Amino acid sequence: MIRGLSRMLPLALVVATIAAFGVACKSVPPAPDKPAPAAPAFDSSTKPAEKVDESSGFKEAAPTAESFGETPSTTADKLNTQGVLKPIYFDFDRADLRQDADQTLSANAARMRESGSLSVRIEGHCDERGTIEYNLALGDRRARAAKDQMVALGIPAARLRTISYGKERPVDPGHNESAWALNRRAEFIFIAE
Repeated sequence: MIRGLSRMLPLALVVATIAAFGVACKSVPPAPDKPAPAAPAFDSSTKPAEKVDESSGFKEAAPTAESFGETPSTTADKLNTQGVLKPIYFDFDRADLRQDADQTLSANAARMRESGSLSVRIEGHCDERGTIEYNLALGDRRARAAKDQMVALGIPAARLRTISYGKERPVDPGHNESAWALNRRAEFIFIAE
């Protein structure tokens, strides 16, 4: 009799485990029907959601003014369309300002003084070589170097914001030195506060 029980005990444990598992996985009955909340009214001024390919990491990210808490401004848009602020360029794998950047930064600072209360977002960019993480950090150092120089030229730090796009927004999609030289840059974009 003991042998019979010892043979049936493991089988009984397996059956009990399966039964307990089945009870634990049983779905909860649906809640009583409640009226669905009313859909928000369509606002034609609202931009549709952008589609992002999640398999490509940062590549498809396209931040907008709203993602930075910026207020759209027709004056800022007009100045940006006119290309009032010029980009500066960097040497390969460097974040220090080149001599040719001094004149451009001085001109950008003068244009900022003329623009009144508009702020500027300084975007750091890199060429395609290197990892995403490395280039995001390098782009950040480039944007900060440009910001530091603008502050030294008398622009209040509160009017300057920085962001790095790394290698994700090339201005030239080529795969050669001339394209890479154009992509190693800091761009200056007017924004409204």
